[in-house]
Amino acid sequence: MLTLASWWAHNVSLFSSQNIMVSKGTPKFFLSEVTAKRFNSEGYEKSTLTVDSIINSSSEESKLVRPRLIFHESAASKFTVTADAGITQDNEKINLMGNVTLQVSSEPTSPDTSVATDFATVNISSNILRTKHNATITRNSLVGFSDGFIYDAHKGLLNLLAKVTLTYDD
Repeated sequence: MLTLASWWAHNVSLFSSQNIMVSKGTPKFFLSEVTAKRFNSEGYEKSTLTVDSIINSSSEESKLVRPRLIFHESAASKFTVTADAGITQDNEKINLMGNVTLQVSSEPTSPDTSVATDFATVNISSNILRTKHNATITRNSLVGFSDGFIYDAHKGLLNLLAKVTLTYDD
């Protein structure tokens, strides 16, 4: 019983903005240590989602604890997104919250780019990650800040939206 109570308390802190539990029905299922993979029509792996746990309490959404998405369909780049929590929408979008980190790996000779924010939405089918929240961008000696970004994996393009400040330290 103590394990169940601590599990509920942990999930309330992740998914409730005011740490207030709002019951919209009991969970329909609880899955632990889940890996889900998507494949293209040729049978090649497009993306992998791993989570510590999934809670489903409605037909429209599932709550994810510590999601990690890896997209490797695009030749332009491979990217990984991690967060403390996430909420799925219609199996195509995931709202990520808490320590959201985008890690973009390009060619083997290029340095990785890392972008951190507190909230972002990833569209799985289009391989686009976006937010209007503050973001911190790092790449080798480059550090930057932006009010939002859009990352398009098909194009390998990171678009910084507003109030962009970049600093290069050599």
